[in-house]
Amino acid sequence: MQGICKEGRAVIQTKTDLQRFLSLEKTAYLYGGRRDTLIAYLTNDPRVQIWRYQKQLRICEYRYNNRHKTPLHFLAFLLARRKKNHLGSRLGIEISENIFDEGLHIHHYGNIVINGDSRIGKNCVLHGANCIGNAATDFAAPQLGDNIDIGVGASIIGNVTIADGTLIGAGAVVTRSVLEKNTTIAGIPAKALH
Repeated sequence: MQGICKEGRAVIQTKTDLQRFLSLEKTAYLYGGRRDTLIAYLTNDPRVQIWRYQKQLRICEYRYNNRHKTPLHFLAFLLARRKKNHLGSRLGIEISENIFDEGLHIHHYGNIVINGDSRIGKNCVLHGANCIGNAATDFAAPQLGDNIDIGVGASIIGNVTIADGTLIGAGAVVTRSVLEKNTTIAGIPAKALH
């Protein structure tokens, strides 16, 4: 049985959960035949670098969610977080545990910062240079639904809710909630396109 957090999203609590997340997400990065995958690894392709980070993120989440079981579990969590943070600092990606539900896909690394209090549903796509964070006025962070596509350079700031299926255009700055599903928004400040 998969773990569910208080927001209703799946979290990685068992090795079965971990394997399900990894097998689902791996296909976004390592596609093609064995030859293509081998070439990607040999050339240290960006998609391999992102996959290594994302795999470590998911392992870290598993360790984090089990850290209270024994002192060894806590030590394993600390080591997993250290490795994730090391990879993240090399790639310019800052993501805490248990933010994204399954199906996360990062197209390009560099300057991706996600607030630790944000909660994001299934199948989120980050195109790179994205910020999802709180406003300077308070600590409330964005809450995003399922199937959100966030364009290059787009930011989502403050206590906002984004409905399922929202497409956020490149360079958009979202400061207001989008409550209608399957909406496309763009601009500064972001507004719905009709």
